[in-house]
Amino acid sequence: MEYPKLGNKSAAAVLDRLQTVFGVKNDNQLGEKLDVNRSTLGNWRSRDSVPYTYCVDIAASRGISLDWLLTGEGEMLRRNAAGQGPQEERGEYAMPSAERALLAAYRALDEEDQQAVESVAREKKRLRDIEMQLKELVAAVAALNRSP
Repeated sequence: MEYPKLGNKSAAAVLDRLQTVFGVKNDNQLGEKLDVNRSTLGNWRSRDSVPYTYCVDIAASRGISLDWLLTGEGEMLRRNAAGQGPQEERGEYAMPSAERALLAAYRALDEEDQQAVESVAREKKRLRDIEMQLKELVAAVAALNRSP
């Protein structure tokens, strides 16, 4: 069966967005999630055509905007008539678009770069914790100095 091309939006870009949806880093892992061979994904990339039915099914099952999946435009998460995303409908925290963009950028890094980012984040958290402890100590010392 012949599937329509995705116009000026490349299949590679759609597959990259699918990697973001599934939280994977490469076609091997994406193939496992989609239950297709890696060579099939390679064929989709070389033909610049991803089966539309896969995209529709994934968007529907994961609450993903089909517009975003196919074109990269708009919000990643689908909104209902009330303007709520799937997590909000269930009363869960909806990740802001800046966090989704950061997560997508992180997932695009190789393992060594991810470890470097994680190390910097842990160090930043450690410094913030020390700053909070220092503020608490300063307040405690000030309180002691004020007492008779």
